[in-house]
Amino acid sequence: MSDSKVRHVLEAIFTVLIFALQNIVYGGYSISIMFIPLFAYIASLTTAYPNLERDVNILFFSKEFIVGRVIALIGFVIFFIAGVQLLKGYIRRSGLVKTGLYSIVRHPQYTGIIIIALGLTVMVQTLSRNPQTVLMWFVQVLGYVFLAWYEEQCLKKKFRGEYQRYKVNVPFMYPIKCPSKIPEIAFTIFLTLIVAFLLLIFPYGIIKFH
Repeated sequence: MSDSKVRHVLEAIFTVLIFALQNIVYGGYSISIMFIPLFAYIASLTTAYPNLERDVNILFFSKEFIVGRVIALIGFVIFFIAGVQLLKGYIRRSGLVKTGLYSIVRHPQYTGIIIIALGLTVMVQTLSRNPQTVLMWFVQVLGYVFLAWYEEQCLKKKFRGEYQRYKVNVPFMYPIKCPSKIPEIAFTIFLTLIVAFLLLIFPYGIIKFH
């Protein structure tokens, strides 16, 4: 098996493992919102969770969770646009994609997923404050940080100096320039810890509209 095939297999396996860790627990029900976005609706067709459909409808359609939904929608738009731009680059065989969202951060597709998960986390926290939800979000981000780092090792080999120059000028996954003396991975994890802490202490009552 070629190095490229091995890389794609490892990426697929690791991605599945990351998603599998993203179970959100709220109101006494574990519904894996981040595992498959529509999993809750599929599960509601079964009798495994008798109140699941009601709870999901409240979470996704009640106006009291509108802030979290807006955050998730922003993340989805970023993820979708990044995917389209990457696909266009692949179809046109233009090499390393460095325009559009890829001129803002090097991994906008992961940034979008993280923001989607952040929005879902805010919704769940608004419903019922649960540290486990924040922990799952943090674990997810760590997973994507590692996945992006591994992907970059492959891109460096493929694009060599071009990717190194791109890396110097464009931030990793957050649109914040990393100080030159701090490793990017450490800086990204530090920023994620700050967000996780804010998620734990934020007074969700002020964004819970009735």
